Amino acid sequence: MKKISKFIKNNYKFLIGVIVGLLLPGTGVYAANTIYSKNVTYDNSNSGLSSVNVQDALDELYLKMYPSQFYKKLYESAVRDDESSTYVSSSSGIDFASVSSDTNGKGLYIASEYSDYKYPILYYRGNVDNNNLIFANFCWKIVRTTETGGIKLIYNGTPSNGTCNNTGTSSQIGTSAFNTNYNSVAYIGYMYGTVYTSNSKYMYNDNNSYYYGYDVTYSNGKYTLVNAVSMSNWSNIYDNGFTNYHYTCMGGTTCTSVYYIYYTNAYHMYYITLNNGKDIEDAKDDMLVNNNTSSTIKNKIDNWYYVNIVQKGYSEYIEDTVWCNDRSIGEVNGWNYDRSTTRKYLFFNPFGRSYHIGVYNPSLNCSNEADKFTVDDSNGNGVLTYPVGLLTADELIFAGSRMYVDNTSYYLCNGQNWWTISPAMYSDAWPHMFLINDAGKVSDVAVTAIDSAGVRPAISLAPGVEVSGGNGTKNNPYVLS
Repeated sequence: MKKISKFIKNNYKFLIGVIVGLLLPGTGVYAANTIYSKNVTYDNSNSGLSSVNVQDALDELYLKMYPSQFYKKLYESAVRDDESSTYVSSSSGIDFASVSSDTNGKGLYIASEYSDYKYPILYYRGNVDNNNLIFANFCWKIVRTTETGGIKLIYNGTPSNGTCNNTGTSSQIGTSAFNTNYNSVAYIGYMYGTVYTSNSKYMYNDNNSYYYGYDVTYSNGKYTLVNAVSMSNWSNIYDNGFTNYHYTCMGGTTCTSVYYIYYTNAYHMYYITLNNGKDIEDAKDDMLVNNNTSSTIKNKIDNWYYVNIVQKGYSEYIEDTVWCNDRSIGEVNGWNYDRSTTRKYLFFNPFGRSYHIGVYNPSLNCSNEADKFTVDDSNGNGVLTYPVGLLTADELIFAGSRMYVDNTSYYLCNGQNWWTISPAMYSDAWPHMFLINDAGKVSDVAVTAIDSAGVRPAISLAPGVEVSGGNGTKNNPYVLS
């Protein structure tokens, strides 16, 4: 039966085409991604379908047969999040500027922004107790569905007599730093590229005269400062908005290695060193686009996944969905050489979407290809070994959290600090990631600041996976077929 199920799963489009061909004789339908005819009509009186053309018939039959009756069951019980409902009092729907509550979301919702997808994205929010599932002999919480109809889960410990009542440390696989190193922007990466180390120089009492350049040129192994000016008084540089002159040789106007100043305060300059003709844009790409080295937390998750999923034969049930380590930059500030305001921190878009600009607009999209962590490069960057990751800060806000506001009454608060995959900012010399703290709020901390933060792997069950029992409560979790 397992082989038959796997054959159906891997060949569902061909089988749907055969079925529709039998239901609709003479239409010559082939169920591929793009080969449909909108112009063919048929008599549907005996087909059991309500559609009146071949394309819509395929869509309707596809939803009936695939990805799963489980997705269909969830969809039928969900309500839209942009209108009032039993646990949403506002006529405009859920307000993500506030935490979940009995009047601002508790239940299963259709994400309105993604409601026109073939499989609209559904998500659980608030203090719910009907999203528990047992898979691979572990407890999981259902977080949301994916655009393919897969079911995204977060680890929640091991069952006890068939129940899933775990919280605290028992709901995570252990603890870890996000990265054990900290002095580079690169370390916000779930995987990262070239490490440009941040350094600082104490300048408060330094009266030496240094040249600073608006830009640099590179020739014959040497950098030359462009529009260089000389300055010896650090307070003039720091206090008078001397912000566009980022490049310095720490001496004259030419050098084999040049220093890029990205942040200043009353006492220090903070800089990275550039070589071989690289400028600041090259450095940002090297650190934030190339994915060559696994983070500390990724290594821990991969090791757990291999032992508990791969070696125990559960891999075929897992979907290769995107894990979004969104390193897109919201406010580049001192990391942009043409910046005319006072240098300040580098902010990434997960911070801006949900706090910094006051919009509170969490997103399930992932804008940069390099940040879409997947195994296969057909739907992402293709650099992962295994299809497993961490939830985003945005997903936590959909679930009921908010940045810097406590909320202990939603299903993802386990009374512990645990990591997300979302970068927040790079301060003077510290990369900050988002985590959920023990009071349930999204907070930013340095990647090494809380070595004991929890690790809760997330996976996505493949479309087509079914449940054979349970109602999703802690005492009667869903169980896979």
